[in-house]
Amino acid sequence: MARNENDNSASRRIVRIAAALVLLVSFLLLILNTGRAGFSSLLSAYAAKSYEIDSANAAVNLTANSPDAHFARGGVLEARNDPAGAAAEYYAAALGRPDDCVLWLSLARVRELSGDTAGAVAAARQAVPLAPYYAQPHWQLGNILLRAGETEEGFKELRLAAISNPTMMPSVIDLAMHFSGGNAQFIAQAIQPDSPEAYETLGRYLRHFGDLNAAVYVYNASGGRAPDSERRANTAALIAHKRFKEAYSLWASGRTGDTAGVMNDSGFEAEGDLQEPGFGWRTVDKVQGFHLSLDTTNPKQGRSSLKVDFDGNSDPASPVISQLVLVEPHAHYQLRFVARTESIVTGGLPRIVAIDGKSNTMLGQSPDLPQASNGWRDYSFDFDSGESSAVQISLQRQSCSGPACPIFGRLWLDDVWLQKL
Repeated sequence: MARNENDNSASRRIVRIAAALVLLVSFLLLILNTGRAGFSSLLSAYAAKSYEIDSANAAVNLTANSPDAHFARGGVLEARNDPAGAAAEYYAAALGRPDDCVLWLSLARVRELSGDTAGAVAAARQAVPLAPYYAQPHWQLGNILLRAGETEEGFKELRLAAISNPTMMPSVIDLAMHFSGGNAQFIAQAIQPDSPEAYETLGRYLRHFGDLNAAVYVYNASGGRAPDSERRANTAALIAHKRFKEAYSLWASGRTGDTAGVMNDSGFEAEGDLQEPGFGWRTVDKVQGFHLSLDTTNPKQGRSSLKVDFDGNSDPASPVISQLVLVEPHAHYQLRFVARTESIVTGGLPRIVAIDGKSNTMLGQSPDLPQASNGWRDYSFDFDSGESSAVQISLQRQSCSGPACPIFGRLWLDDVWLQKL
């Protein structure tokens, strides 16, 4: 009985010793592996900074399954112009950590550099679902696809990149322009703007780089989805380039009652935006020295007339109010209007002039309006349109002597008509 108890006690001691030894060995192995991993991490970090291949090799030898070690060695090989070797290392890193988007994108980059386009596309496709709302994966995949000839799918990915990061949109537009040689239809199809902001960005970019035809095409093809600011901006650009008929067509789109070749709102019957570019009444951007209003008291005809209150210094060379009108080149025209004045005091009296829209030369002018007319008076003058297809009819002042030329008083204008004789 005592012998059996001694045997059992000895057995338990052996088991405890064996367990302790196993635990000790495991602990030592853990310390060793931790030390190897830590040292490998230090070597990897050093290799990434110094591009020292021996350190990168040592890191991989210490921890062959470490994604960080393989990534570091891949970076060194890429820097040493060995994209194929870098691709092998990045692939090992990506297999070790397959949910890391950066590893797949790095693999895609060096695979393309090594000539493996299909492999680059495959790697980039692995990255996209790992970060679907980030711009960079879509951007890199889109560029690889474009270079591989997959144009439609490439621009689809680039559009997704721009949706994630709108600051990328100008770069996408630039790619579409250069890829197509400036083909407006291709650019519109490649970008596929789907919001007023996207249309505005695209239009602004195209005008900035001088492709006005493409900007107008995109606006016309938008089916009303582009904002009105694009219509205004394109109209202003067309006028600045002296493309008056195209500008009028764009300006008049959606309007009713406008007819090319006649004055718009000749009787000043409607409130309007006097800053809108186009073929309606306009005033200077910075109004100084006068105030404009519609006056329903004693109009010559209709409901109202234009009233101008002069109250100080204004630039005689700048129009108080003007309108651009389409005309036939080399034709004879007559401008008729009615006006009345009251208590005007100035060294440069107001008048109405016709200016060539193309050359900005004076085509004709009315007599100076008097200081006080004692009621409505009729005025008219004839002019030849010259080579331009548009003339600007402006109320402005005679030039003055001296550095300043203030004007005070009131003027009313009504019933402005332009007629081809």
